[in-house]
Amino acid sequence: MASTREAMLDSAITLFRQRGVAATSMRDIVEHGQAPRGSIYHHFPGGKEELAREATQRAGDFIGSLLTGLANDPAEAIEKFIGFWRGALASADFLDGCPIASGALSDEARDVAGAAFTSWEETLAAHIESKGVPVDRAESLATLAIASVEGALIMARAQRSDEPLRRVGQELAQLI
Repeated sequence: MASTREAMLDSAITLFRQRGVAATSMRDIVEHGQAPRGSIYHHFPGGKEELAREATQRAGDFIGSLLTGLANDPAEAIEKFIGFWRGALASADFLDGCPIASGALSDEARDVAGAAFTSWEETLAAHIESKGVPVDRAESLATLAIASVEGALIMARAQRSDEPLRRVGQELAQLI
């Protein structure tokens, strides 16, 4: 069973994915996580900023581990990465977005989100480079892939369809 602190982090990630950091209050997180009221400042004495930073870091590390563990084949890694997002959207009735994108749009977690995106790019670039692609080109392709998936995720949520993700995945697979 998760600790109260972990439950609040998980609740923050879920709510940030659905509402964004700015539109999620500490009270929302406590209620969603069914935590005692006073526990939020006990576990996060720095308040919402500390919680937003840690939740963004946790989500970024999780998604980064997916990219790391997916495959050494860059096209397969992208296919599975997109598959993850397609599944996440479908299971949440297109309410969920990327918690890192939410963090990037907040003052509280912008730098943590930036570090997560950079880490994802570096991981994917290393996969691409391992296939003999020059470093500069591998880095550009990795940036294109992450930015494309993030944009497609926003479009998919707005259109309530995974079609943008499917199309981006198809094009990225051909490109890479």
